[in-house]
Formats: sequence, C-alpha cells, structure tokens
Amino acid sequence: MSRGTNGAVRGKRQRRGVAVLGAIGVLTGLAVGAPAPPAGAVAAPGGAGGSAAVSEPGHPDGLPVACDGKIYLSMGDPDQLHTVEREPGKVAFAELGDVTPFLYNAIGVNPHDRFLYGTTFGEPDGGNRLVRFDGKGHATVLGGIQGLPKALYISGTFDDEGNYYVLADNTGVIYRIDVEKRRVTRAIEVPDLAPTELDVFDIAFRDGFLWGSTEAGAITRIDTDNEKADFFPGVLPGGSDFGGVFVYGNGDLGFFRNSGELIRVRVRNATGSNPHFTVLSRQTLPEQSLTNVDATSCFFDSSADLSVHKRGPEVVKAGGEIAYEITVKNDHKGVSSGWSLVDDLPEKVLDPATDTEGCEIEGGLLSCTGGALREGGRVKIKVTGTAGNVSKPTAVPNTATVFGDDEDPHGKNDTGSASTKIKPAHGDGHEGEKAHAQPGRR
Repeated sequence: MSRGTNGAVRGKRQRRGVAVLGAIGVLTGLAVGAPAPPAGAVAAPGGAGGSAAVSEPGHPDGLPVACDGKIYLSMGDPDQLHTVEREPGKVAFAELGDVTPFLYNAIGVNPHDRFLYGTTFGEPDGGNRLVRFDGKGHATVLGGIQGLPKALYISGTFDDEGNYYVLADNTGVIYRIDVEKRRVTRAIEVPDLAPTELDVFDIAFRDGFLWGSTEAGAITRIDTDNEKADFFPGVLPGGSDFGGVFVYGNGDLGFFRNSGELIRVRVRNATGSNPHFTVLSRQTLPEQSLTNVDATSCFFDSSADLSVHKRGPEVVKAGGEIAYEITVKNDHKGVSSGWSLVDDLPEKVLDPATDTEGCEIEGGLLSCTGGALREGGRVKIKVTGTAGNVSKPTAVPNTATVFGDDEDPHGKNDTGSASTKIKPAHGDGHEGEKAHAQPGRR
C-alpha cells in the first residue's frame, strides 16, 4: 500500500522537494490539480504503451485480483508486480503480469470492485495518474486525479468504504480520493508526519486508523478524523525503510523491510490510548536489498480454522531431557494461506533448541512460520531442552499459540498446552512418560 526507496540520498531529497511543493500548493485549495480527463483508459505516461482497453473505473473489464489470502508486492525500476508466497522461515515472490513502462506507488485493493490501484510518478510533467491492475497483473492507466498536487506519493491504502488515501513523504498532508470519479474529496493535514527524519513509507487501514512505521522502527497510528498521529517507538528494528505495510486476514500488521525481511506484528487494544505490540515472526525475503517496495493484501475470501496440540513428558528429573512436540493443524474446509506460531518456553527448560524448518528460538521464545496448509494438513514442530534444577517437585506448564494469516472462525483452539513435573535429581521420577495432549477447546 505504499513504497519505500533505497535510492541515492540526492534523488530522495529531490523527490521530497517535489512533494513539499505539492503540499504547499494544496493549502490554497484543491483546484491545484489538473482537471481529470474523461473516464476510461489513457495512454501510459511519457507516450509509452501498456494500457488496456478503455473501461469505466466503476465497472472495470477483466478479472479482479484474487482475495483468498493474497499479499501483493511491487518493486524495482521498472516496476514489477508480484504475489508473495509464504514458506517456512521465508517468503517467495511470483511475478504477476509484466513490468510496467512507468513507475507507480501507493497500491491498495478497492473493496468495491476488488481491483488493485496505484498512483504513477516520474512523469515528464511531474504529475500523477491513477493506474488499475486486474487479477492477471495487466495495467490500465485511467488518467489524472482532480485536485491532487504533483508529488511522489509513496504511501497508499483503501478503507472499508472504498476511499483511497495517498501520502507524499514529509508533507504532512494525506489526500482522500474517490477512484471512480478520480478526484480528491478531502485534504487531511497531519503536521506530525511532516518532519524529514520520520520516513513513513507506507500506510495500511485497520480499525478506523491508518497504520505505518518510521525508519527508526516506531509504529505510526494516524487518526484522519482528528488529523493527528501517534508514534510507538521500539517495536521494529531501525535503520532501514519499511516500504510495504499490509494487514493480515486476522488483523495482524505485516511490514516489508527493504533490507530483506517480513516482520509480523500483533496489535492489542488497537484503538486505545495505550496499544500493545508484539513481534510474532520474521521471515527472510529472496533479496536482501529491495528498491521501490510497495505492498498490499486481500483476504476477503479467506478463512481457516487452525488448531494447536502440544505434547511433552509428564515427569522428568532435573538434568533430564524435555522434548516437546507441537502440531499445527488446519481443521477448516479450504486452504490456510499461512501462519505464525509463538511459544514462550518455561524458564526451567534450559538451552532450548529446535531443528524444525521455519522455527527459531531467541531468549527462550520459540517463533515459527509456515506456508499454505491444506484442509486436514498438519505440521509438527519439535523442541528439546534440559530440565533445570528444582528443590522440590515443580509443575512447569507451557502453552503454544498459532496465528493464522487468515481470519479464524474458532479462536478457542488456537492454543495448545502441556505440563511437565520436574523432580529433584536425587528424588524418584518417571522421566520419559508422555503426557496427554492438551489442545485448545474445539
């Protein structure tokens, strides 16, 4: 839904300068933008070809984009649209359509027609045009946007009502656009977004707010109704742009970092004064340095009932091995598009380790990611560790939680627990006895 850049600093400053001029111009009224030409496809910027047949914006020709848990990402110069396939510990990119003869930003999926839209930049006249992509990645340049000042619009998204929002870097002005009529319907001034050091390169819509992040790693929550932004520092790693932000089907936020990873963040109390953020997982990208990154997602037709079952030894002596087996299963009719799992392992389990693909343990926290999971499909995760010393028999409970990429209609079985009793090394024990699985309720 937006774009970050890793280009030269000089080029970055030049683009910012254009954006600032556009923001200044809009303060005198929305008439700054050129009048929109008649509805329908127009020639690509700079006289290049690549436009589809003429079609009305409200009734597009062609197939809509897939909304069964798809994540879309564009990148490069020239721009290439991709779908993002989730795999254990990493993601893969699959090209969708051909490269475009123009550059574009701020992609998002319109909930009204389920086509993907973006805004062009880098045209000879410095202007911007609305571009639409169908389910095969074919691009149609629709034309200018009335009332939109010339700028590099690096962030964009749609809300649930089909309003399209775009933001130019370091201007502090967000424009709400009616894509069917191709005109700005509101200019939203948010001075908190204007400082040059922020580098907010993406926005995504959730719970009535626009969400993004700064280069320093602060989560950004933008209240368009009251024209203000809140910043929550320390959630993400700093030092690299986050060029693509999107929302998973279950409401988690996804951040594509231009230095080569996808980071998933859980948000609790999202609309409150003190929201709580948890980094659930990190997946590596096929490339470690991306340019012109832009992302969006579509989960309208996607749901999956994932469950977790966990097993471990019932009793073990201190110094003995504790081996856990965690099973993620898809109980729903249909395919799960992906998932993440976390397990805060007990302090009494020393030196925990796993060799399961897509899993890692850091600071005692197990984090796993997986790809598509068919109906009835399951994945097993194995963790081993050593029982710590205890002065008396001690029960050590443990719970693993799965977070499906898609909406989950039965959240009560998203956790699975097991409890192990650790006995002192000098006492009697029955190590190796298996506990009964304790899945979440169905």
